[in-house]
Amino acid sequence: MKQQKIGMDIKIRPINTLTDLRRCHEIQRATWGFTDLMVFPYTQLISAAHNGGTLLGAYDGPNLVGFVYGYLGMSGAKLYLFSQRMGVLPSCQSKGIGMKLKLAQRDMMLRQGIDLIVWTYDPLLGKNASLNIEKLGGIVRHYARDIYGAVSNPLQVGLSTDRFLLEWELMSDRVRQRIRSREPRPLAEDWLREEALNFVNYVTWESNLPRPIASDLEMDDRGLLVQIPHDLNLIKKMDLGLARGWRESTRDIFETYFRRGYVVTGFARSTQPTVPNIYKMERIELPTTSDFSSWVGGVREE
Repeated sequence: MKQQKIGMDIKIRPINTLTDLRRCHEIQRATWGFTDLMVFPYTQLISAAHNGGTLLGAYDGPNLVGFVYGYLGMSGAKLYLFSQRMGVLPSCQSKGIGMKLKLAQRDMMLRQGIDLIVWTYDPLLGKNASLNIEKLGGIVRHYARDIYGAVSNPLQVGLSTDRFLLEWELMSDRVRQRIRSREPRPLAEDWLREEALNFVNYVTWESNLPRPIASDLEMDDRGLLVQIPHDLNLIKKMDLGLARGWRESTRDIFETYFRRGYVVTGFARSTQPTVPNIYKMERIELPTTSDFSSWVGGVREE
C-alpha cells in the first residue's frame, strides 16, 4: 500500500462503494498487520451497516484513510452497539481522526435511539486509553482474560489478548462534558507530582525499561492510581518476558479491584519514555442498564 499523505479537511461519511469497502481490508492489514484470517471481509461490514450497525469512513478528499465498524447487540432488553473495529492508516494516526470517527458513530446511534456503545481495547496501550477514557469519557469496570485467544498478528503475538470492556453512555453528563471539553488532558508527570492519590503498584527501571516489582491488592482508598508502561510495543520488542510480566501484574490489579466495586474513570498519558502512563480508579456506584459479566470468561482452550 502506498503511503497516504493526510490533508487538513477530514470528512466522515458512510462507506458505500465497492472500492472503499475493499480498501477497508487494506486498512486493517496496514493498521494491525492482520493476516487474511483476522481481516473482516467487506461483505460482513456492509451487512452490518444495512442492519442497524455502523460503517463510517474517514475521507481525506476522495481517499479513505480510516473507518469504524460496529453491529447491534443486546443485554437483556437493552439494545446497544458493539463497536468492533476502528482503524486508521499508520501515516494518518495521531491527527484526531479516531475522535472524529467515534463522534460520528455517536451521532448515528443517537439518531437511531441507541444511547450505549461498548468496545474492547488492550488496557496496556496508552494511546487507546487516552482517547477512550479522557477524550470520549468512557468508563471501565470489566476485565476479560485472553478474550480472543492466541492470535498471530505482529502487534499481539506472544501476549495474551486481555481486554478492558469500555462502556460509553452517550448521553451521560460525563460523556457530554468530555467531548465538549477544550481543557488540556491530564499528564502523568503532574499526577506523580501532586501525590493526591496512592499508587497500587510500584515500578523499577532496568536498562531504560520499567519493571513491575510489587502491587498492593488490599487498599480501600476511594481513589487509586495504577501505573502501566509508556510504550508496551517497545517492551515487547526488547523483552517479551517483561511484557508478559506487565500483563500478569496489571491483570491481578484490575480483576481484584473491579470485583470490589472500583471503576476506571481517568487516564494520564506521560510525555517522556521514562515516566509510566497512569490509570485512575474510583470506588463509586454508576448506574447501568446492561450486564456484561459474561465477557469476563473469555475463550477456553479445548
